[in-house]
Amino acid sequence: MELTTLKATSRVLGANRENKRLRKAGQIPAVYYGKGTETVNISVSSIDIRKVLAPGKRYTLLDLEIDGKAGNPAVIYNYQKDAISQEFVHIDFLKIDEATPVKVRVPVKLSGLPVGVKTQGGVLAQETHYLMLSAKPASIPTVLELDISDFETNVTFYAKDFKLPEGVTLASVPRTVIFSISSKSKKKDAADAAAAPAAEAAAPAAAAAAPAAESK
Repeated sequence: MELTTLKATSRVLGANRENKRLRKAGQIPAVYYGKGTETVNISVSSIDIRKVLAPGKRYTLLDLEIDGKAGNPAVIYNYQKDAISQEFVHIDFLKIDEATPVKVRVPVKLSGLPVGVKTQGGVLAQETHYLMLSAKPASIPTVLELDISDFETNVTFYAKDFKLPEGVTLASVPRTVIFSISSKSKKKDAADAAAAPAAEAAAPAAAAAAPAAESK
């Protein structure tokens, strides 16, 4: 399998102030782990990570060159960003080999304007933006994209409904809802049904209050 080299430096697991020092120097604290490998604490260049995580490159297959030594195949398994600055604050690298499937979190992208919204007045709601998939490294899709232009109202699309690429299997719950298109009338009916018990409960209270008001 073809790998992209990413330079990394080993580090001693330390206090938060050490991690802050690394980030200030343009380095991101990270960890490399996997089956048959001891966990290694490393740091990588924030500039290099931005290149690796550019659009369409989430699952670039990497060779981590740790302290100048190559031969550490990996994918970015997870990462954390600062909630305010959106800068990367930590990276998880997962060891891979070309024969062993790995579980990865892949984004779901919906494209197109559904018929159910455009001409039938429906409401689109995307419930899930990522799915867990299992695949060998070379088969990991960058994104799961679905054209929803032809979908009408009163439709619910589940994770199990995706046609996955060859060699890729679903690792999320099959009935995970990806999106739904509901008609406005159904939404109104649901709202009316929810309001009905409250109205029924209020009626006896109002009736009981009426005689008391009259006696005054």
